[in-house]
Amino acid sequence: MKDSRSIADIAALAREIAIGASSDVAQAEWLLLRTENGPGEDITRINHFWNHYFGLVNERGDSKYPKLTKLIKAMLTLSTGSADVERRFSRSGRILGEDQALMSERVLDARLMVYDTLRLYGGKPERFFITKELLNLARSDCTLSTMSA
Repeated sequence: MKDSRSIADIAALAREIAIGASSDVAQAEWLLLRTENGPGEDITRINHFWNHYFGLVNERGDSKYPKLTKLIKAMLTLSTGSADVERRFSRSGRILGEDQALMSERVLDARLMVYDTLRLYGGKPERFFITKELLNLARSDCTLSTMSA
């Protein structure tokens, strides 16, 4: 029962996530993968577990499970919670005070981007270099946004 459930789950996931192959291919690769020797008992992280299988190659040197690899990687990149969204929402509330309630969405997004970029540089603006290319990109973005408004 458990085996047929995992096969059905792989097929359903393959149908939902575009992997460039039918769910039958993903199912066939899943059945073959289950015959492989596992990575060992010392593996505790899920990415290390799957990297063992992602690294397997056939006699031509190609990935042994290309569609299943693509499917599993897509699944591993999905967020399992809303913490990132909630943190961003909280930051936007701090940026968008009562006196700025009429701030446009575009300005709010720009302020959040500045905030996130500063965090990336350790909160030290002196680490972020403003280049001529960056200024040109900002100018062109402003020109495009005023033309589309």
